[in-house]
Amino acid sequence: MATAAKERLVRATTELMRRHGVAGTAVSEILSDSGAARRSIYLNFPGGKSQLVTEATRVAGASMAVAIRAILDADDPIEAFTALWIELLSTTDFDAGCPIVAAALGRADAADAADLAGEIFTEWYGLVREHLMAEGIAPDMAESLSITVVSAVEGAVVACQALRSTRPLEEVGVRLRELMAIHRPAEA
Repeated sequence: MATAAKERLVRATTELMRRHGVAGTAVSEILSDSGAARRSIYLNFPGGKSQLVTEATRVAGASMAVAIRAILDADDPIEAFTALWIELLSTTDFDAGCPIVAAALGRADAADAADLAGEIFTEWYGLVREHLMAEGIAPDMAESLSITVVSAVEGAVVACQALRSTRPLEEVGVRLRELMAIHRPAEA
């Protein structure tokens, strides 16, 4: 059972990673944003910031997997996926990106979190692959398309942040819907 302080530390770390990356997330900011005492980091995360970043990555990955499952149940999952990111980026002035991408890019500061990010992306690919196979797409193509979908959306999120525009996600959404239409079996 997680303590309230541990949960606050993880939540604050996740949000700071979204906005500043792993290297830009300072322990002092985590403490300030979480309202936790300095000793609570070392009581809950004896491995320090690296262990805390890894736990934040794990929690964020699990939460986002739940969101992806819900998105895959939408009438238009590509639209739902891109709309979710467009809303988040728009409401945070393009400040909040994906904490899993931040973990993947933060290998120098938290190698275990970067490794975990790879596992999380693989899980997401699997969720999308299973959905596509349920739609009748052949397993090999579903595998390829799942990697394409997740990677294109995640890459577009980064581009949106850099450009401070939702256009990359909008364009990716259009092209991914066209790609899915090509590979979905014709209705009888």
